[in-house]
Amino acid sequence: MLNNKIEMARIARLAKLSLLAEETDALLADLDDIIQVAQSIDDVRLTDYDCSEDAVSSELREDIDVASMPSETLLKSAAESRSGFFHAPNFRAVQSER
Repeated sequence: MLNNKIEMARIARLAKLSLLAEETDALLADLDDIIQVAQSIDDVRLTDYDCSEDAVSSELREDIDVASMPSETLLKSAAESRSGFFHAPNFRAVQSER
């Protein structure tokens, strides 16, 4: 569990977040809840389940070829497209503008 705001500040810095004091408190509580849920997975009893290879099916479903939406229709909602594809700005160029 996260025990203090120093740990939360470190996590925020690693995630490149700038948080106000009240946001830090709220996020600290949310992350504590997430960690508790993740730790509760340890409490799941697996003794009732057969996890051997024989019990696990390796059969895959048959691939079914279905028509998709036309590219032209999809690209109408794009901010920008090039040569029939969605186009997004270069991530590094966007970062350098900040």
